[in-house]
Amino acid sequence: MDPELRFPESEYRERARRVRDEMARRSIDVLLVLSPPNLCYLTGFESVWYPSRAPVGCVLARSGDTVVFVDYERHASLVEATALADDAIFYRYETAIDTLVEAFRVRGWLDGTVGIEWHTATPSGPLVQEIARRLGEAGATVVAGDWTVDRVRLVKSAAELERVERASAIVDAAFQAIPGFVRPGMSELEIAARIDLEMAERGGEEPAVRTMVSAGPAVWCRTHGAPSRRPVERGDVMYVDACGVVDRYHVDVCRTYAIGADSPRAREILDHTAQSVELVRRGVTVGDSLDVAVQIAEQHVHERFGSEHVWWIGGYALGIALPPSWVGHVYLSNDSYEAFSWEPGYLTNYENILFDRERQVTASYMETLLMTPNGIRILSQVPRGLTVIE
Repeated sequence: MDPELRFPESEYRERARRVRDEMARRSIDVLLVLSPPNLCYLTGFESVWYPSRAPVGCVLARSGDTVVFVDYERHASLVEATALADDAIFYRYETAIDTLVEAFRVRGWLDGTVGIEWHTATPSGPLVQEIARRLGEAGATVVAGDWTVDRVRLVKSAAELERVERASAIVDAAFQAIPGFVRPGMSELEIAARIDLEMAERGGEEPAVRTMVSAGPAVWCRTHGAPSRRPVERGDVMYVDACGVVDRYHVDVCRTYAIGADSPRAREILDHTAQSVELVRRGVTVGDSLDVAVQIAEQHVHERFGSEHVWWIGGYALGIALPPSWVGHVYLSNDSYEAFSWEPGYLTNYENILFDRERQVTASYMETLLMTPNGIRILSQVPRGLTVIE
């Protein structure tokens, strides 16, 4: 049975080839991929649950051209139906590590350096440590394999960018629909669900971070707060952050709304901060360090507003993502796990989040930026100023 893949097989093969090149640059002979998004990137596999007690992933050897899947035996049919894999190591829970180590021995993967992804939501840290210990005892030289696949994922292919464009259109359509359905009395949970429905009806998928809707007197302190049962009221300022998703490729948009009446303070903030992304677009060129964008943005925002009103100015890599996060491993501040530069095909979100505690407002927007050979494109067409929902 041929698997139902979201991309052509040639796309996955090219991804694996680029990862092997990166393995060579990092002196890794065999890479054990455990991060669910990286597994999805290399094989197309996606599950609603990844057990903490067992390794679900794949293995790439630098000297070969095969992708070997690793999973527990009850997933065998799902792997065969949905993932690109040339071979598989299936195990039972109680013998997972024994089976994995023996498979490495039989295939000759213990003779060199074995890179392991430590930074992964699943499996659990103690299990990853035990896998590393057992592989080391069996003769492998265990090294960190983190960010090998993530680094390759930073530059998108033409096929990936086609998904990005579709995801952008989906999230824009959902935001354009918001003024038409939001009314006083609707709860934040209802609004978030309706936004997700708007995207699902257009072919969007569930995002890796829950859709965020916050409103009311405490909105200024509820960035990253989950939607609540509180009904929105006339006079509220409302913060909405959501991602459009196609084949797990995310495009982020955040906008600020006023329910039933204008908010002069939120409007004042947004009228100024909304200009910063245009300054970034004009001021950043291919090859620049990522933090050039933050320097431009911070200079503009702080011309008008003090740090006591700034929650965050920045951004992070976007791309293929599964719950619980869509956040990539490099940030526009260039102070995260690795440094990077603005290369064609690089996709990032961009955030200006400001608040006023005394006036009980937030005034935030987020964009998704794509670096092209000719400079930065701002993907969303939704106005980033304050929108009053009459």
